[in-house]
Amino acid sequence: MTFLEKIKPHLISDDILIQEVVVHALHDYPNVPVEWTNELLKEAFRNKDKQSSILIYVENQAFNEKAVKILIENIPLMQPSKRHLAVNLLHRLEPELALKYKEKLQEYIPKNTWALYELLLHGTEEEVYSEYGQILNDLERAGSEQHDFYIKAKKLAACLVKKGWVTEVEIDLILEEELKEQWFSYNGILNVYMIGLLKLERYIPLLVRLLDRDDDSLLEELSVTLTSFQSDEVVKEVAPYLKKDNSIIYAASIIENIKSDFAVKVLREAYRSAKELDDQDILIEALCHQLSEEALPEINEHMKLDYTSGLVDIEQTVYSYFSILGLMHRELAIWRQVALERELDFRQKGNNLPPTPVRNENKIGRNDPCLCGSGKKYKKCCGK
Repeated sequence: MTFLEKIKPHLISDDILIQEVVVHALHDYPNVPVEWTNELLKEAFRNKDKQSSILIYVENQAFNEKAVKILIENIPLMQPSKRHLAVNLLHRLEPELALKYKEKLQEYIPKNTWALYELLLHGTEEEVYSEYGQILNDLERAGSEQHDFYIKAKKLAACLVKKGWVTEVEIDLILEEELKEQWFSYNGILNVYMIGLLKLERYIPLLVRLLDRDDDSLLEELSVTLTSFQSDEVVKEVAPYLKKDNSIIYAASIIENIKSDFAVKVLREAYRSAKELDDQDILIEALCHQLSEEALPEINEHMKLDYTSGLVDIEQTVYSYFSILGLMHRELAIWRQVALERELDFRQKGNNLPPTPVRNENKIGRNDPCLCGSGKKYKKCCGK
């Protein structure tokens, strides 16, 4: 069975612990069926206990017309404190789809964004490049609004690719200049993004070497691009970076989201050679998200360790792995109870204990968007 075939029966789970692991595992995987996004959105509005985690973790998935209708219908009914989670998804719509529903979306999307959408659909090459240059300048001095500008810049970059206004020669020239500098500019980072859109696999070795850079904005985009190839060549090139402290988080994320037997083999080998518990935690989470029974020896070995992880909700992750695969373990109930008690503990500290244990929005998970507003996962940002 494929990764998606294994996870499909559990896409909507009555078990809140499994539901969270499912959306975590799908978050950075590039081939999630659009119909699944619709089902998850429906569940988010049916079950308020799941609403926050689902809306946060579907942000990278594709949205079709049905998804837009679900959001339009339900956003007005949401608690004001959570409405921003759904509105954030509207900002990620394709311009054509957003414009089709402009009348109903105007109150959620700023006026200047509508002008950008019109430009993306009808602007000339010169006009789009001019706006792209302006957005790059805005990004350099954006401050707290940096993430919003970056989303707009990516829409412009995608337009340039879609209309064939970007060539490999231009990308070569830009990367050649960027590699001379200590830090990539936003233009350089967006060219990494465009390499992924164009599926230019010849850049794989060069891109992988950038994993040594101490530049989170670059590394985040690099991870997305390398994952998008879904190639064992990427796994082979990235494998050595699983052994480096400064790159293991991104390297594991990339290989975790390339679903292949070779990826599982590489992660297992990396776990067996890892010396630090933090590194082992990262690798076990990656193996669990592969949903391969081949990883059972390493997972069973890891769960014999008597410690509390600071990086991964390890009991929840492993409990969900066994449950999704239909595997038995004598400590399955114990892992579930530990995970539930952790959820209850966070709720009690927030003086807001619901009838069922769910994730507290005030708790920042390692895979959650960082509270600093960077748009990156906490474990890849302030949680490093």
